[in-house]
Amino acid sequence: MKKVAQGVSLLVIFATSMAWAGEINSDSLNRLMTLSGLHKQVAEFPGMVRAGVEQAKQQGSPIPDAEFDKITRSIESAFQPSEILSTIGIELKNSISESEAKGLLAWYESDLGRKITKAEEDASTPAAYQKMIKEAQSLLVDKKRVEIAKKLDGLLNSTDMVMQIQENAGIAVFTAISKAMNPDQPVHIEAFKSQMLAQKQQMRANIEQLVIVTYVYSYKDIDIDSLKKYVEFNERPNTRRFNNSVIKGMKHALNKAIDKMATSLAVTFKKQTQKR
Repeated sequence: MKKVAQGVSLLVIFATSMAWAGEINSDSLNRLMTLSGLHKQVAEFPGMVRAGVEQAKQQGSPIPDAEFDKITRSIESAFQPSEILSTIGIELKNSISESEAKGLLAWYESDLGRKITKAEEDASTPAAYQKMIKEAQSLLVDKKRVEIAKKLDGLLNSTDMVMQIQENAGIAVFTAISKAMNPDQPVHIEAFKSQMLAQKQQMRANIEQLVIVTYVYSYKDIDIDSLKKYVEFNERPNTRRFNNSVIKGMKHALNKAIDKMATSLAVTFKKQTQKR
């Protein structure tokens, strides 16, 4: 699951300002979700889960090719980015106003906002990721940037977000494999969660370090004063509410996707067993 987690996009940037003044409209919501990186991040989910199943298969899980194809189709059907984004959008509509959305959009369209977004995009490629890993130790030597990265991690809940995504991806992979191997048996998710819980402390430490390195690497060419302004922007109460709403919506959406996938696989493999 660590390999799966490494592929997760770690840069979820949210900011806001201005007072409450009416429900956010659809155009502002869509622009906000696009500019914040949500569309790009959520689009990666089906591939993450599929990669986890492929990894399990390569490491020896007895999944025949025919069953693997069924699992892949079920993953694609259950983890529809549009449905996940819709669920997150509903949560945002209940917590973010139109004026707050305009504050966020003003940030993303500002010179500094565009500069930070560009830096994140440049750092999100596979080649950049490999370079970042090679330079990890030297990046962590820069104490000022590491301190800023830690503040951003706390404000944006980046480590918590990745932990949540990793947990959901792991449960999805476990469910898919369990149904493929034992279609008539219930999936013992609680037992699997207990196993993950036993490893949670070490997993969190590893993910937190990866998040810090990612921030330092992504913003390495942005001056310290600009980064401090970025931190101040993210310290605003409305900003944190926006970020927390996204996390809440994403958790709900991923749980629904896992349930949908489990139901689909149960039906598929039960029919297959009855035909034998």
